Amino acid sequence: MRPIETVLFLISSPLLAQSPSPTPPPGRGVIEQATMTTLPRGGEDVPASAFVGTWSLSDEQNDVFDVVLDADGSARSNWAKGTHGAEGEGGRWSLYGHGIRIDYDDGWIDMIRFGPVGFEQVSYSPETPLAGPWSNHGKAVRLEVPLAEWVGVYGLTNVTDGKPFAIALQSDGQSFKTINEDKRGLWSIRGEVAEIRWADGWHDEIRRSADGSLEQRSWKPGQPRSEPPIVTPGATRLRREALPGTDAMTNRSRASLQVDPSTFAGTWNLSDEHNHGFNVVLFPGGAARSTWSEGPHGSRGEGGRWRPYGNGVRIDYDSGWIDLLRFGARGFDELAFSPTTPIAGPASSLSLAARTSKELEPFVGVFELRAEATGKPFCIALQSDGLAFKNIPGEPPKGTWTIEDGVAVVSWSNGWVDEIHLEPDGRVSQRTWHPGLPRATNPPSATAGGRRLRDGIPGPLRPAAPTPPPG
Repeated sequence: MRPIETVLFLISSPLLAQSPSPTPPPGRGVIEQATMTTLPRGGEDVPASAFVGTWSLSDEQNDVFDVVLDADGSARSNWAKGTHGAEGEGGRWSLYGHGIRIDYDDGWIDMIRFGPVGFEQVSYSPETPLAGPWSNHGKAVRLEVPLAEWVGVYGLTNVTDGKPFAIALQSDGQSFKTINEDKRGLWSIRGEVAEIRWADGWHDEIRRSADGSLEQRSWKPGQPRSEPPIVTPGATRLRREALPGTDAMTNRSRASLQVDPSTFAGTWNLSDEHNHGFNVVLFPGGAARSTWSEGPHGSRGEGGRWRPYGNGVRIDYDSGWIDLLRFGARGFDELAFSPTTPIAGPASSLSLAARTSKELEPFVGVFELRAEATGKPFCIALQSDGLAFKNIPGEPPKGTWTIEDGVAVVSWSNGWVDEIHLEPDGRVSQRTWHPGLPRATNPPSATAGGRRLRDGIPGPLRPAAPTPPPG
């Protein structure tokens, strides 16, 4: 529905990840008990009062955003992909047919109306006449308490310079702000407090008092939560008005930017909730293999399949996890869903995603080699952060690797050294040196053939959900 600024970046966030726990706890910042229901359905006209409140909608890339409709006719969305970012869109709403019409200051029009299966959203870009086909269509869902009381756009104070900035709290657990380089975070509700953990290390709280006033509390990056926060009174929930000190939004074209799914084939850098880097290789034929090595199968990683999904791709792993790679607010990002997390609800975690460099891409992934002592197969995972993992029983699992003259050289913590050669015909060959045997002056102790693993082994690597999340 709305445009996207094309910025590709590589930043790891400590907030974001796949959990190695068999039964992962709720992700940090993910909304708990975020119940969303539609209004009762019937053939009669719907009164205007039925639309007052907060609604969950979606844009052309199937990304969630919300709009708050006040009784005085004002409206504010928290759609954060535009020029004004987390400040969203201001507007007015009024009755229109079997529903309402929201006219935003940027020229977009959203209609929420009663359709064949309940309330639905129909959207028109500034260049699309209402008499013609709509620009976007989807389901409209009314948010319930307590989520509806917090979702929206807020004006806070930058404690470093005293200037105002805006934050958007969305119903899928994501948060965005208008300051600093990394503007993303996750948020959750704790009683009368909204807690926001930002990817750049800042931590904010919005506290609501008995009289309805709001207070901002902030902790700097690295500052323990046990220390007193910086307290700033006068936080506000923005309605139609703009953030103080900023210009009103101008009418602008926001044509959709679609991404060709084939552009996702290749190797991607991701990170888990412990800020440990891992990679996933998306092979052109639809196979997928991650190097996430903290599960029961260690360096064998996770096998899976990938396919187009919305404005990106969906990766279904044998472990029951699902990763969505998509074009987000500032570039490519990842949404991860645990085996017990419905894909229709808030994600278990989110992280930024970036392509692996062309130099490293040929070697990043999972390889099956042969143990020199026994001849039995074992797996090694080579990650873009220079770490290597192996799964030989009784041996230390970690090492480091680098590229020398077009060959991957893996140095293990117990002194063994492996080389991985990519042959011109596509085969993989392995050369191994014993501990203490210099490579520069000695031939390899053993040589063998190997292969690069693609989609995976039978059976789950981690407990899968009894019923797979809806796709």
